[in-house]
Amino acid sequence: MKPATFTETVTLYEKMIKNQMKRLCLYRDYEEYYQCGLIGLWKAYEKYEEEKGTFSAYAFVTVRGYLIEKLKKESRFQKRHTFAGQEILQNVCGAEASSEVQDYMSLLDEKEKHIIYERFYVGKKIHEIAEEMGMTYHQVRWVYRQALGKMQAEV
Repeated sequence: MKPATFTETVTLYEKMIKNQMKRLCLYRDYEEYYQCGLIGLWKAYEKYEEEKGTFSAYAFVTVRGYLIEKLKKESRFQKRHTFAGQEILQNVCGAEASSEVQDYMSLLDEKEKHIIYERFYVGKKIHEIAEEMGMTYHQVRWVYRQALGKMQAEV
């Protein structure tokens, strides 16, 4: 049987949320993950059906699922938006950085070099580069990702 109010539910299951966070080694961004656990608890509270089992088991699975999903989203975001060589490309002012950039750029073919140059040095958006080169947005994005992948593989 589930508690009468959500406030009661939070007081009863707060330790369970914190325990799940500890088991998943979620120490960074603690408050954000705790809020995610509370959202999972709220969803469990709203969707619980007594004939399907105990509330505590349902809450446990739902909260854990929400925390894992948040972790997966963070991981996907990091993979998509983090590029180890990006600091090198954005920090082109120094002479040693310039030679490093040239080393990485030498790995690319002419089309890839042009797209990387326009994107990082000129600051154009992908759709602007696509118009300039007579390509579709998706083609330029694909070449751009391939180029970043080549450079990242060398880092």
